[in-house]
Amino acid sequence: MRLEIQCEDRIGMVREALDLFIPHQIDMRLVEVDTKRRCIYCGFPDIPFAKLQLLLSDIRRLDSVEDVKTVMFTPSEREHNALYTLLEALPDGVISVDLKGNITMVTELAADDLQLAIADLLHKPLQQCIKGLHFSKDAWANPREGMSKRVRVRNQTLLLEMKPIFVTDDDGVANPAGTVIYVKSKARLDRQAESLKQTPGVENCLENDFPSAVVKSAVMKQTLSQAKAFTELNAPLLVLGEVGTGKRNMIEALFQYWQQSQGAHDTVLIFRHAKNITINDLAELERLSGWWVIDEIEYLDAQIQAGLLNHLTRRSSGRACFDTTMRLLGVSSLSEAQLADGERLNKTLYYALATLVLPMPALRERKEDLAGLLQQALTVQSERHRLPVPSVAKSALTKMALYDWPGNLKELQNVCLQTLLKQKNEWVADDIRLAESHRRGEMTLINHSLEQTIKQWEAELLKALYPSFPSTRRLAKAVGMSHSAIAIKLKEYGIKSIEKPD
Repeated sequence: MRLEIQCEDRIGMVREALDLFIPHQIDMRLVEVDTKRRCIYCGFPDIPFAKLQLLLSDIRRLDSVEDVKTVMFTPSEREHNALYTLLEALPDGVISVDLKGNITMVTELAADDLQLAIADLLHKPLQQCIKGLHFSKDAWANPREGMSKRVRVRNQTLLLEMKPIFVTDDDGVANPAGTVIYVKSKARLDRQAESLKQTPGVENCLENDFPSAVVKSAVMKQTLSQAKAFTELNAPLLVLGEVGTGKRNMIEALFQYWQQSQGAHDTVLIFRHAKNITINDLAELERLSGWWVIDEIEYLDAQIQAGLLNHLTRRSSGRACFDTTMRLLGVSSLSEAQLADGERLNKTLYYALATLVLPMPALRERKEDLAGLLQQALTVQSERHRLPVPSVAKSALTKMALYDWPGNLKELQNVCLQTLLKQKNEWVADDIRLAESHRRGEMTLINHSLEQTIKQWEAELLKALYPSFPSTRRLAKAVGMSHSAIAIKLKEYGIKSIEKPD
């Protein structure tokens, strides 16, 4: 059981809080203080609910305590588990030793290389576990910048790449704290080299799905970069975003990228809607290899949730590396807060699935990409319906840039198709049929002043248009004003440059 005590940061606060556990005869196992969040975290074995109520009441009566509640884990536990998940997902094993050369952490893959169980390795001297590895005590206590050593373990050659760990103290001095060792086997190195030969230029394979013209916005660049990093990890992933933001397209593109980068051409991508999953479907998680995607995960039946949790629990206790397993992905249009409230999903299952979370940005957050997305949709639909690609007048692009796109990419594609079927050589503003913007009804008179109201409306208008016309000259031409007049207004309203001027 874990408690989070939110309180003021004052001398004696921790002592007063911890003293309350003694009368209740609670065996404290963990104490953690987070000064940034102003929280004290306490961990101890589960206690009866009645005793817990009394304890929470006593804590709330303490001076400076703002709130106290039970939590599933502390920040350091989450950070530790995330780090361990990352290490387990690496293609080679990892070992960490302290300043005496004793093993403090080891991944399953490293234990396999040494042909010993993790329990037989932890807290043992590394030199005792690897015959022929000789280092003086001073070498562990004062690790060098980095070194490599080739060893022979049970008829296989291993390369140990060692890098020191340093911890910076309050005075900014970096003190040695141990050594991390990357364990590489010759067999794995050969396989990795062969995979690289088979997949040349894999880094550029996403360009067909996400060309530079549709990834101009900072938020989309960050999303794509994060998504590529997540493909390297064999951990559960949640893809979240509003309806129509392209979650499925992102998953399909990332799966192809992962397939090529791993040379895993015999793997499969399976989509299942949460409402249609049966207990028998869960067998695919055990016998197939690839990605298993659950759409609208909030609709999972309670029995299916229990089955998935059981699968993830068993998997977390085994080896988590690049092997023949199904990676589990969840997709939802709900927010993280809505999924984590325990009303739709079992909380334990949610946090197991939310090891990695990829939020897909709404179209209104990536207006810089609108022109490229429009051209992309026009090209695809023109080819599909065998129609010429029309040109788009600035008035039409301006109208679309001012719209908030509640249906996101899906709505943009629908608008493109509807307008394309008019078979006009050039689109103007009147050709574009859009739903009434939700923002129009929100305009009110500010401070009983028409001048202030117009200025605010003008500022919001220019701010909305600027991503689509990212320079003073382009924006001036789009709205029919002089370059200098627009420059003055942008400065007045604090609208900063997105791209370099023409």
